[in-house]
Amino acid sequence: MKRLTFLLVFIACSVFVYAQQTMVLDDAIHDAVGFFSSRLPAGTTIAITNFEAETKELSDYIIEELQAAFSNTGVRVVERRRLEILQSELNFNMSGLVSDETAQRIGRNTGAQIIISGSIVQFRDMYRIRIQAITVETTEIIGARITNVRYDPALSGLLGRMNPNDAWKHQWLYVGLSAGYPLSISFILDNNYTWAENQFNIPFAFSFWARFQPINFFGIALEFSGDLMDRGLGGFYIVPTLMLRPSSFAIDIFLGLDFIIAENGGLTGGIRIGHKLGPGVIYGEARSSIMFSEYFTIATANFSLGYQIGFIPRRR
Repeated sequence: MKRLTFLLVFIACSVFVYAQQTMVLDDAIHDAVGFFSSRLPAGTTIAITNFEAETKELSDYIIEELQAAFSNTGVRVVERRRLEILQSELNFNMSGLVSDETAQRIGRNTGAQIIISGSIVQFRDMYRIRIQAITVETTEIIGARITNVRYDPALSGLLGRMNPNDAWKHQWLYVGLSAGYPLSISFILDNNYTWAENQFNIPFAFSFWARFQPINFFGIALEFSGDLMDRGLGGFYIVPTLMLRPSSFAIDIFLGLDFIIAENGGLTGGIRIGHKLGPGVIYGEARSSIMFSEYFTIATANFSLGYQIGFIPRRR
């Protein structure tokens, strides 16, 4: 029992440590600044020279945030403008590697005692940021802070792309195939009587649908779909759909027009709830339709299971 308790506590602590080590970009930057500023003597002059990143926007952002954060501690920070002048004179790249010789020349020209540099690279389904401190005199690395950075809107925007794990949520086109059981209740009206019947003669119904989302307007898309039931060629639907994508779940709420081939039209609505599985989403759907005519009204309730998949990723 004691061993089991110890194991559970160890796992819980491990999960907690992992959660603490995985941060959003801004928190990772401030965590590194706190780490170094507590170890550098007050009055130390630092120069934040370069940062390797996939895009210049991301590199510039990290450098600027580091400078702003360090300036609020007890160290002195060389101005970015002075480094930009040195950059043209010494011909080094502030978004690439800086040699030991260049680091020493930067120190001599700016009075910096410590050079701060680093990199951010993709690591599995996240990024890993490394920020290190180098002494100008010996070019020795005296400390490094490594943190896993998860995707957030700031990182996605600076990279110019969304989190690959969320790409399935943001596509131009979705298609799906459903199979299920239709329950149809018909109310046939005449001048003299009303007759109602339950139809259970079709064990399965199939539907195929395609949804287009030309604009991401509060997650609303336009869906076109059709089914093959007991109505000959079947029906055709045009339904605005509200798409919700919390975490790994998919929720579609739809309400629109229902047309029977060569007959009359009506309304249809329902909900589709699913979970990400592979490249797409497996879902359950509940849909009801009401068809109107001069002589009859048909109410249908359809329950089905299906799979949907998206195509043509959109930038977000």
